[in-house]
Amino acid sequence: MDNENNRNKAEETRIIAFPNLGERLIAKGLDELGNRNFKAAAQLFSQAREYEPDDDEVCMGLVVSLVELEFYDEAKDLCKEMLNKGIGDYFQLINIYLMVLLQLSEHQEMVTLIELLFDESQIPFDKEEHFEKMLQFSKRALEDRKDEEDRQNQQITAELQEEGLFEGKTDNEMFLVISKLTNINIRPLIPKIEQFLQMDEGHPFFKTMLLNILTDQEYNEEVTLRKFNETKSVLPTELKSLKETDYYKKITSLTEARISQENPSLFEMVHSLIERHSFLLYPFEPEPKSIPAWAAAYHSLAEGYMTGNVSARNIAGDYFVKEEEVTEILSYLKEIEEISYPII
Repeated sequence: MDNENNRNKAEETRIIAFPNLGERLIAKGLDELGNRNFKAAAQLFSQAREYEPDDDEVCMGLVVSLVELEFYDEAKDLCKEMLNKGIGDYFQLINIYLMVLLQLSEHQEMVTLIELLFDESQIPFDKEEHFEKMLQFSKRALEDRKDEEDRQNQQITAELQEEGLFEGKTDNEMFLVISKLTNINIRPLIPKIEQFLQMDEGHPFFKTMLLNILTDQEYNEEVTLRKFNETKSVLPTELKSLKETDYYKKITSLTEARISQENPSLFEMVHSLIERHSFLLYPFEPEPKSIPAWAAAYHSLAEGYMTGNVSARNIAGDYFVKEEEVTEILSYLKEIEEISYPII
């Protein structure tokens, strides 16, 4: 009870000691803004927002200070917040927001906003020409950017085709080639990519990377790939990400339920093995009915790594599967391990 009284007295003292603090901060902030002391103004308006978070003068003073300090990302976020809440003079804020977007070279957002303003007849008649010029400027900037990106893409594509896309490449060179492919339109190179995906000697790690690029670029044609003596045709646009596949989620959940509480470090190793191998195997997955046996096999593999001694029979019993099935999968996992470490 004494503590509560002390807190109440402290609160009363604070209120008495700092009457109208928000108003005083605003007044001081406006003075600093008028004197072009933008750093001090920004600090004062930021403090004032603790008392008056949606006050027009506070928010406008802060956003102007941020722009003058060239803190454009922060100014953009505040402008968007103010527009959403209806704080400040709408058209004045729109002008500030467009200037900030221009400084950030976010021309697409400028185009979208200005076209919306025209569609909704939000632009005063005497400002229409100015906004039309800004709109055309931003559209030209986007076209120029696209032309430059196309030129660079064509140059990179020509260089890759000339030197051979994957032929005779070391692992480091393969990483370099694939990193270039992530930044260009890969459609002109699809025949060579498909050829690599179907090669027996093509490393499964790089095949997964290429498949992910096809998915990211929304390639909507069927491709065939071969891994671990199995062949599969897939449509990249319909593929789930690795961690969203039913197999990955179920086997992770199953091993977590069995191991994580009793032996967290063992589960971390199991999870690491599942993640690494799943990347190599993707988009191939074991049959759903065999997932408990795969979970037991991963448990066995990790246990062997950590202790050097493991009983597949006991672990198989924990997962209610046959020892022979676990042993067979464990042998397969060890084969995968032999090729995963040099790459990952």
